[in-house]
Amino acid sequence: MVVIDLLAVETVLFIICLLLSGFFSSSEVALISITRAKVRALLNQGRKGAEALDELKRSTDSILITILIGNNVVNVAAASLATAIAIGLYGDLGIGIATGVTVILMLIFGEIGPKMYASRHTERLALAVARPILFLSRLISPLLWVSERIQRHLSSSTSTTEPVVTEEELKEWIDVGEEEGTIEEEERDMLYSVLRFGDTTVREVMTPRVDVVMIEDTATIENALSIFNETGFSRLPVYHGHIDNVVGLLNVKDVFSAVFRQQAGATIRDLMYEPYFVPESKKIDDLLKDLQMKKQHMAVVLDEYGSFAGIVTVEDMLEELVGEIMDEFDEEEPEIQQIEGGVYLVDARAWVERINEDLELNLPLMDTYESIGGLVIERLGHIPRRGEVVRIEESNVTLVVMQMRGRRIVKVKLIIEPRVVREGGGEEPKG
Repeated sequence: MVVIDLLAVETVLFIICLLLSGFFSSSEVALISITRAKVRALLNQGRKGAEALDELKRSTDSILITILIGNNVVNVAAASLATAIAIGLYGDLGIGIATGVTVILMLIFGEIGPKMYASRHTERLALAVARPILFLSRLISPLLWVSERIQRHLSSSTSTTEPVVTEEELKEWIDVGEEEGTIEEEERDMLYSVLRFGDTTVREVMTPRVDVVMIEDTATIENALSIFNETGFSRLPVYHGHIDNVVGLLNVKDVFSAVFRQQAGATIRDLMYEPYFVPESKKIDDLLKDLQMKKQHMAVVLDEYGSFAGIVTVEDMLEELVGEIMDEFDEEEPEIQQIEGGVYLVDARAWVERINEDLELNLPLMDTYESIGGLVIERLGHIPRRGEVVRIEESNVTLVVMQMRGRRIVKVKLIIEPRVVREGGGEEPKG
């Protein structure tokens, strides 16, 4: 009778050890898998167990050591109890039986089953096990202290800790969020823009020198008003002698104020203010902070040799985040406008590849250019003048420079020559 009672106790203890093994295995998956961001969200929601979970996640090593010690203790105890039960039932033959049965039961109920459950119910399980695991970690705190000292001794003093979340992982999470419908396509694009923002240089967003509208410091107030009226700009760089020598910035409000107050003797030099110079290599996130502190809207960009390279505005930088910002002076025009049959007015910045696709042409593609304006310059070999013509023989296309802004081509007329069929077959250009 005593033997039966002892066997029953051992069986009960074995089952308890098996359950504890499953508890520790599932706790490991749940506590390691849940992210710090998720823990913070649960903490803000006031979920039960979130505070204990937050404390545990501050030290992943403590979680692992606590679970490892607990799991090893219950696994050894389970193996010992299984062996004792088997020997009590089958004698010495029971040792082999106990080993096989214990391995199978531990795999199913102590490892595979609990870990699969934990992977599917991570949040709920992490909250449930956080307090018991935290209590256990405090019980074995002396062991954790010893382990920490050993780890510090063995680890290299120069080793660096990897970031918890990398930029690439954030991008993956954004893509997953879009796939699952929690993030819209526009939100994804903006989030990507935010991640790229800190890596973008001034050179990538500035208005290049050839496209900058400027005014000389010897110009009259009437000249300035005329330029402001034609362009719709609110600020103009001011140069002295030559355009590389930028000496100030002129605000349209200051000009109108001088006119309103009838300051007859006012000059451009009197009204302009000191510009803020920045190198091309400066990051735009740093520049945006600088302009906010200085309460300025525009900066003058210098190249590596100190020469004038262009200008950059707050609007240029914000467009990297939200896309192009149109105001009442901006007129959005299509890149390709049909004037008449076979004749098109094309934005010089339009890609040749897109023109070929939209108009079913075969304009030549080269690595030295991408835009139709670049093709014109490539064929001419110089900066063109308004009205210059380029004949693309192989494509049966004629290009005419229609509008220039400084040294930059703005508009190009594209004429597709009609083809006629030869008498003997084949085609030839008409005319």
